[in-house]
Order: sequence, then structure tokens, then C-alpha cells
Amino acid sequence: MNFILNGRIVELDAATVRARVLPSLPDPIRTHWVEIDGRRWPPKQAFRVATGLIDEPFISHFALRVFQRLGFATSSIPGEIPQSAKPVVSSPTTPHTDEDALEAFRRLDLFLASNVLTPTLAALEAKLNGISKAAAADLGQTTGFDEDLVDAALVVRERVGMLDTLIHAGVITQVLPMILEDDEVVTKRPSLGAGNDPGRVFDLETTHRVAEFKLSSWKGHDGARQRALFADVVGLSLDETDRRRQVFVVGALPVAFLTTSKRNAVKTLSKGPLRIRDAPGLTETMTVSEFTAAANIEVIDLRAMMPCLR
Repeated sequence: MNFILNGRIVELDAATVRARVLPSLPDPIRTHWVEIDGRRWPPKQAFRVATGLIDEPFISHFALRVFQRLGFATSSIPGEIPQSAKPVVSSPTTPHTDEDALEAFRRLDLFLASNVLTPTLAALEAKLNGISKAAAADLGQTTGFDEDLVDAALVVRERVGMLDTLIHAGVITQVLPMILEDDEVVTKRPSLGAGNDPGRVFDLETTHRVAEFKLSSWKGHDGARQRALFADVVGLSLDETDRRRQVFVVGALPVAFLTTSKRNAVKTLSKGPLRIRDAPGLTETMTVSEFTAAANIEVIDLRAMMPCLR
């Protein structure tokens, strides 16, 4: 059978696996394994010996799938429902190992370091337009978007899926002592996770201020980010106390959007919740910057307090 790894077509069959792997001594089994004629090997060791691909990055799940297709019994793959055609030995599903995660990061880093994603995708889209089945199969072998890349991305996403929440919590925690005044007290449990729940309308409420933290990195084509940011600004305007209204952002682009944009405020809110579309002081002709100023919203670039943000 043929398979693709890092854009390279590799040919392998069961006889070659046996001829190359059986003479070697198996390393200790940690989590995953492949069974070859009654003996078990770590799948990455067996895969490297069988293919001779010593330096190519891949994760153990990719090796397991290759061995399954060649008819060998293997341990189960986390989150994957075994198909009847696969000789997978029934066992409790194990989580992704630290080694898998590190290899997945390495695999993604290698791909992204060699490919600027947006133009790469645009070029691929152009090639796929009008393509036939046979040509699609040929193209799939040369793009680098192979099964191992997808698998690596899934492992990384599983490990770092909460990064936005971690960053949000870390920034608020670090910034809080920088902005609180001597007589100021936090009056409601802060919303450290990305997003708010109904009981906590704002990310931060104190005796002196209500505040939202928007930590997205803007790139210059930020329609969705603009809508989300302005929705939070309008939400701040609904606070009926005399506390300061502040929105903390990262970079010059969101600051410029709120303070200089001529974009129509009502249209910007067209996809927002009903409660903010009828905000007091909002008129049909008002721009985003006009509403931000009229609502006395302070727009603060967090980079002055945390230069690491970008």
C-alpha cells in the first residue's frame, strides 16, 4: 500500500514490515502498540524501522492507522470508533500521550514554518476548482495536507483548546493590581473565562468601574472582531451607575476602530443581541466612534501594561 507522510509518498506492505521489524528488539511499551506475529512493538519504533523514515515527524496515531490497514492488530486510537475492517484489539481508550503532543507540535511547526497558510490555501483552492476525482487524488499526494497533518492538528487542538481562556484569565489577573485604586474593591466575581455568563454581565465589576477585556490579535481584516468588540462597548454603555466604563484591547487597530471609525453603529450591531440594538443614545446615523465617545467609554491598549501581548 501507499500512504503520504509530510507530502512524501511511501510504499509499505506487510511482508516488508515483518522482514524489517521482527529481527529488532522491541522497546518497552508505554501506551500504544502494534502486534506483529505475536510480539508487540511501540508503533513509532516499528514504523521507523519498517519505513526507514528516521527523522520524519509523525505521531503514533498515524503509525497505528498504517499498521491497521496492513492487517496488524494495534491498540485503540483515542476518540476513534474502530471499524469492523480494522483489527483493533478492544481496550480502554487511552488519552493522547505527552510524546504524541510534542510530536504533533513539531509536525505542525514544520508545516507552518514552510507554508504561509493563507496564500497556500488560496493556491490550493484554485487548483481544486473544477478538479476531477483522479486529479484530486494526485493533488492530495503533493499538497502536504495529509492525514498525519490533520491528526497532529487534532492532538494540538485537544491540548490547547483552552488557550483563549488561559490568556484571558492570566491577563485580568496580572492587570488587576495595576488598575485598581487604593480605595477600589472588586464587587463581583470576575469573569476570567472567555465569554460571560448571565450572572456576570461584565468581565470586571468594581466599586469604581465596569470593564471588558478583548484580547484578540487583529490582522487588518477584522469584521467579526469589530462586531464583537463594539457589542461589548454598547453593553458597557448599559451600566446605569456612574462607574467608569472601560474596554481593554490589544494593539492600535482596535483602538483606532473604536475612536476613529466612521462605520455605522447600528449596522455594526445588526447581528448582536436585541438588548444592545436598542441601547439608549444609539441613533440610525451614529458612527462607531461617535457612540464610543458619547457613551464615555475609555479605550485602553493593554500593551502599555503587558508588552508581551500582541
